[in-house]
Amino acid sequence: MYLKSNDLFAESHPESLYDSIPRPIILADNLLTPDNMGSMIRLSDNIGALEMIFLGIEPTHSLGRVRKCAASSRDNIKWYFTEENDLRKLIPANKKIVAIETATNATNIYETKLPADAAFIVGNESHGIREEILQQCDMVVYIPIPGPTRSLNVSHAASVALFEWYRQQTKM
Repeated sequence: MYLKSNDLFAESHPESLYDSIPRPIILADNLLTPDNMGSMIRLSDNIGALEMIFLGIEPTHSLGRVRKCAASSRDNIKWYFTEENDLRKLIPANKKIVAIETATNATNIYETKLPADAAFIVGNESHGIREEILQQCDMVVYIPIPGPTRSLNVSHAASVALFEWYRQQTKM
């Protein structure tokens, strides 16, 4: 029988995780697609993130589409665009910055202990995370893809990574 999600989680209180660790921050580097931006806002709200930061120019012509895709999450979480490229001006020094990217120094996310106090960053739909941004990250993880298409949609990759992070934090 179908059960509304608010009813399912009413007694388990998954948000209690944040009684013991800080909320993550989510970043996206130069996303182009309003649907992906809206999905990232919604995901950030789903995981209970502190905020969602979009690196790059604000797409004023498509903000309505971003808001529509974010649905009610657009009002539940702080999200904004910035042209700042120095991540340490955006992210507190105590947070480890984790890139979700296919890169030469990336480790398998399922074999990597993710930091409790983290900021996660995903990249552009076509080109990934810019090298100047990637170099500022404390760690880089990749998601192994067993199917013939070896890349995930940016919001899907972020979902996999964030809920792997959540799983690791709740196992302690």
